[in-house]
Amino acid sequence: MITSAPPETMATPAARSVTFVAADASGVARIVIDRPDDPVNSIDAKLLEDLAAAVTAARDARPRGLILMSGKSDQFMAGADVRQLLGAPAPDVERASRGMQQVLGELEALPFTTVAAVNGPAIGGGLELILACDRRVAADAPHVRIGATEVRLGILPAAGGTQRLPRLIGLPRALDLILTGRLLSPRRALRAGVVDEIVHPAALLRAASDNALRFGKRKPSGGATPAERAATWLAPVRAYALSKVRSSVMKETHGKYPAPLRALEAVATGLAKGVRAGLDAEARAFGELASTDTAHRLIALTLLTLRQRKAALEGLGTPRPVRNVGVVGLGFMGSGIAQGAAAAGMVVRGRDRDAAAVAKGLSTVRTLTTDAAKKGVFERREAARIVARVSGGADLAGFANADLVIEAVFEDIATKRNVVAELERVIRDDAVIATNTSALPIREIAAEARKAERIVGMHFFSPVHKMPLVEVVRADRSDPSAVATVVQTAIAMGKTPIVVGDGPGFYTTRVITAMIGEAFAMVAQGIAIDAIDRAMTDFGWPVGPLKLADEVGLEVGAHAAETVATARGASVPPILGQLIAQGFKGKGRGGGFYLYEGKKQRVNPRVYEMVGITAPSGASGIAESLTSAFVTEARRCLDEGILRSADEGDLGAVLGLGFPPFLGGPFTYARAKGAR
Repeated sequence: MITSAPPETMATPAARSVTFVAADASGVARIVIDRPDDPVNSIDAKLLEDLAAAVTAARDARPRGLILMSGKSDQFMAGADVRQLLGAPAPDVERASRGMQQVLGELEALPFTTVAAVNGPAIGGGLELILACDRRVAADAPHVRIGATEVRLGILPAAGGTQRLPRLIGLPRALDLILTGRLLSPRRALRAGVVDEIVHPAALLRAASDNALRFGKRKPSGGATPAERAATWLAPVRAYALSKVRSSVMKETHGKYPAPLRALEAVATGLAKGVRAGLDAEARAFGELASTDTAHRLIALTLLTLRQRKAALEGLGTPRPVRNVGVVGLGFMGSGIAQGAAAAGMVVRGRDRDAAAVAKGLSTVRTLTTDAAKKGVFERREAARIVARVSGGADLAGFANADLVIEAVFEDIATKRNVVAELERVIRDDAVIATNTSALPIREIAAEARKAERIVGMHFFSPVHKMPLVEVVRADRSDPSAVATVVQTAIAMGKTPIVVGDGPGFYTTRVITAMIGEAFAMVAQGIAIDAIDRAMTDFGWPVGPLKLADEVGLEVGAHAAETVATARGASVPPILGQLIAQGFKGKGRGGGFYLYEGKKQRVNPRVYEMVGITAPSGASGIAESLTSAFVTEARRCLDEGILRSADEGDLGAVLGLGFPPFLGGPFTYARAKGAR
């Protein structure tokens, strides 16, 4: 190949990604991972080549012990760059897996104690790397997270993770981590047995060196308790445990996601037939899974989510800094917003109708935060600081300092306009007002405002602390900088924002209302309620549309449906009003399409009486028809300019509404259907 690069550039060797550092006076050597072209040490062929060379150098040097560490201040190692998997032939992917397995096998086989000093995220391949060491010491810091996230991408751990993790912490704990993709804080990783010690970040290398000198090579125990060891090593107990987990996976995924099942297979093969057979099963599964449409779509969604952090701001103004946030309305939604803003480091002042409502809201903030701390999301000290950043009252005292105010009051135009009017008498002229509404047009909420240009929609999804999407609504008069400020605030809160145009229902409420409305029509035609919901969950939706209507609340759903239907010259299905009139307002509100008795539920027979059906039945093509209604409305939103792009439409549907991720979103699904 002919190149225009000068000779000296061509001759310059590439900088090493991994370096062996000879032993110090104590006899402890180091392997330092520091990709010069990557802020997060992701795995590529060059890094593996350099790691293999460093392991060989360590074996030849024979130090007393070895520390595996990162050269980056707050990053350890991520997994492989998954973009390389898109379009790669299965044999090439399998070969790459076997190459990673070989290098980590050589690291594991070193004749002296190896210790991983984990100073940042060790995720995917990063976790598999530290599992090949004898011991693991982690910095006790908020940015340190450890876990196997491959199954979320439609693949599985492919560098020995399916073999080493069960042997280290036992089959039950290992399957939980592999199949859920859960990330562990340092303290949770310690309790799970994934790491052996956590220390202050400043003491990390000293502690790792001490471990390398004090401990010998480790033999896998298979779990901390007799029950865990039995599930790992005893064939009958293991078979029972694997059967239970497989049944649970099938119930949750309906067989739509092959990666969890192949991961189970690789784990089971290794424990029954030995590590070599397990590694072979792991590599073969990795190659086959990486070439599936499911993996490609899940990977594409992940990459799209990462890109959206920057793409969401394209075409907007310059975001203003937001340090102080006001929240009007401290119900469950408003409290979740307040807690999320405080967790992002903002100072939050809340307001509700009276002292009792404020106290209840602040209590919810405390509960959300302490529950998250128990799960390892926050350290206890940070949790206390988050709670301390939120205060509240029955008036707007303190709102004069707000850079951004988010109102989360009842979905009613007059109520929201009154809130805007009150706020404009108190807040600064440069403060932004964001209205949390799922359906009401922003232009109507801002119609009587003194400065309508600063009013932006900020549609959170419930529960706020779990749902990753924020739908930012830009009205015709919205200042681009105000929109950018809301987008940047959503990103700071750890959310993925999409920016949509104004109109009744915006994007997400429009498309889900179209689908649920079609489900109502099916009920009126005599199709059984549970048959409709079961068809949708079997198809891959997390919950059926009629159960979803109950969970949202029929009054809330009716209000959103009326807003959207009126704008389109349609009418709300009469079944909603009939149910509400007879006291059926949803789950926890007298029942709805279902009646609820504790954890049990049954179809509400009154629904069939209302629509005049005596013998409801099943039907074919339910899920395809309802999903098609969703997709058709999504296309309309793109054609009308409500959506800026099909990518944002896919993200919004998957992250906010539960559109089956393995299908990639409504636009990806439509393209695939058109290709057949």
